[in-house]
Amino acid sequence: MWNILIRVFALVFITISAILTSPTILNSKQEPQAYEGEVGSDVQKKNTLATIVTIKAKKDNRKQRLETYLTSNGSPLAPYSREFIKIADKYGLDWRLLPAIAGVESTFGLYVPSGSYNPYGWNNGNFYFRNWVASTDYVASQIKSRWGSLAPITPWNIGPSYAASPTWAYRVSKYMGAVSLN
Repeated sequence: MWNILIRVFALVFITISAILTSPTILNSKQEPQAYEGEVGSDVQKKNTLATIVTIKAKKDNRKQRLETYLTSNGSPLAPYSREFIKIADKYGLDWRLLPAIAGVESTFGLYVPSGSYNPYGWNNGNFYFRNWVASTDYVASQIKSRWGSLAPITPWNIGPSYAASPTWAYRVSKYMGAVSLN
């Protein structure tokens, strides 16, 4: 969500800066007119055309998309979709990465060791957390600290170290694409 707000703010700032510094702003009550004269004449300096820029912010619907996808897979993680998004944004991760890892490692949290809240298979599934949000925050922080220098952090970049399976990155990427479709 912060990424979208930052982008919107940047676009607004750039647009306003361009408008304020542009010598070609046309008073909305004036009509552009054609004049004969030499380049740089006073007539040409008075009458110029304006550029109109329209900025439309797109609604952040990631939470609804993720929740719909997790619900359709019967995941106990669905009620925590908002937290997935916040945590991914906090650590600068793709918002689809952690749910996709959970999809590969535990069928979206359906198959985890009892009471572990470990849908990510962290430490070969032998790591226990107090709840789903705690596990998500911890795993996200570890991914960021271990693989943060690999920009961007993708399944292909972290796969060789995260999982022994040579198909792990492909399967995580496939789930990331499926989450995007919702």
